[in-house]
Amino acid sequence: MSRIQIYCVMLRNRLGLTFVSTFPPRECGIATFTQDLLFNLINENPEIKANVCAIDGNKDSSAYGCLSPLIYPKSRVAYIIKDTDQISFVEAAQKINASRTDVVNIQHEYGLYGGSWGRYILDFMDVLEKPIVTTLHTVMPKPPEEAKAVMREIYRMSAEVVVPGHVGVDILNKAYDLMPEKVRVIPHGVPDVPFISSERPKKKLGFSRRFVLGSFGLLHPAKGIEFVLEALPKVIADNPAINVLYLIVGETHPNVVKNEGESYRARLKELIANLDLEQNVKFVDKYLTNRNLILHFLATDICVMPYLSRDQIVSGVLSQAVGCGKAIIATPYLHALDALADERGVILESGSSDEIAEAITMLMRNDHLRREMEIRTYMYGRSITWKEVARKYKELFSTHVVKRGYSKTDFPTSKRDTGVL
Repeated sequence: MSRIQIYCVMLRNRLGLTFVSTFPPRECGIATFTQDLLFNLINENPEIKANVCAIDGNKDSSAYGCLSPLIYPKSRVAYIIKDTDQISFVEAAQKINASRTDVVNIQHEYGLYGGSWGRYILDFMDVLEKPIVTTLHTVMPKPPEEAKAVMREIYRMSAEVVVPGHVGVDILNKAYDLMPEKVRVIPHGVPDVPFISSERPKKKLGFSRRFVLGSFGLLHPAKGIEFVLEALPKVIADNPAINVLYLIVGETHPNVVKNEGESYRARLKELIANLDLEQNVKFVDKYLTNRNLILHFLATDICVMPYLSRDQIVSGVLSQAVGCGKAIIATPYLHALDALADERGVILESGSSDEIAEAITMLMRNDHLRREMEIRTYMYGRSITWKEVARKYKELFSTHVVKRGYSKTDFPTSKRDTGVL
């Protein structure tokens, strides 16, 4: 085959993607999700040309850990939407219409977009002439009426909607009255790392001869960290021969910083002092690179996720822990119930400090049980590595490239036609 023929085949198979999402350097779990998905797509598929329409919330840039406006990588970010500027959404859609993009993937969480319940994204979708695949990071089982109306419009204008677990399909059907026919389940990706003992990573981080507990992610009150701290005195008293270290890894969430500064972290530090835990708790108060974050996960013996909200259908932190093959203790939020089924983790009932202490002690004392749990979790994670998740997304996106005659009106709103906003 000649070079010209090869070039023609590449053009014919070319897939142009635009991701609408937050993106690094903005410090946000969905930004990291998009970066991981994009990297794995183009790494495995050189025919894919992908760029990002970044949702920029840096009107108060200091809230995102910066003292100046965010500077995005020009090689990846082709468009920028100012989240509070309604016109910005329309202008970005018009620019994408004029581009060689084949499919647009919107990463959706209500708080990313301006307007009441993020309704400015509807202006973008209404103007856009490309097929839209929307990935839902939040599906509330009991949504307020306005949030429900926004979600129904997103669903109507999407060629397909992606949720990370089957529970998301059920919620969309029961709480929003939306048909499951155009909902696809693709799990959150997990890192593909070797299955290793925690001892070598501990040594690299200076935690040798410590039994390491860890809670990860942007810090905010809904993480339930105080319940772990209140559990630690009992864990330490009941296991005097074990040198316990509890890592609290991550910066304070930008929205918390913006609204109340570091008062939540200050309350945790006060609690640590009152419980005499200064030698047993360490804050890693910075946004870690993915490589360094993985190192901290690998150094952890038990990941503790006592989240207060039970409605969370996806957690990047939980996915990271699963990918690293960790023993996990979690409250029964929706993603945990799915990912930790079949004895892949410990699901708490109430999330009280006494219950957390009991679960930690059980796994701490039983090396065999903890190891079996790690193996089950790690093996489950191999089926949902980022490489596998990217493959599923590519298949989905390619389906809609073929459907170039797509129209938003081809897809009904729901089983019961309630009109538009």
